[in-house]
Amino acid sequence: MELKELTTAFAAKLGIDGLAVEDGVCALEIDGIPLQITETAAGGALLATAVVGPPPPEKTEAFLDLLLEANTETFGPQDRALGKLHDTGEVVLQWRIPTRDVELDGFCAELEAFVNQVEQWRLALENFRPAAEEAAARDEEAPAMGLPSSGFISV
Repeated sequence: MELKELTTAFAAKLGIDGLAVEDGVCALEIDGIPLQITETAAGGALLATAVVGPPPPEKTEAFLDLLLEANTETFGPQDRALGKLHDTGEVVLQWRIPTRDVELDGFCAELEAFVNQVEQWRLALENFRPAAEEAAARDEEAPAMGLPSSGFISV
């Protein structure tokens, strides 16, 4: 299914009129989390993107190192990545959702898993901030972040 078909079926399941898809982008909010779903240029997949939050002002470099580590340790080769928006500096989570042979229930499950991961990363960031402030005040190393689990086992 393509983006328009999936979002139309998703909206019907939720009992709302519809979700607008403009220029291959669908913007929506789930559990208070604004996200965008776009079609990938190569087709066959969608890309869900949501802002996790701004990096902490203290120990920013150490924080970004932790995020890079999470891309390999937490996600592995699972079509998921944390990144930093060039224009705002905010941290984002991106999640590739294959659309070949995906029906509405599979799409809904992927969106739910995505939103759960965004919530976990927001909590991890929120918990990192005070510890980073304390470490900066004492001129110490940044604390461990307590990286969220991906919910999947990588082998």
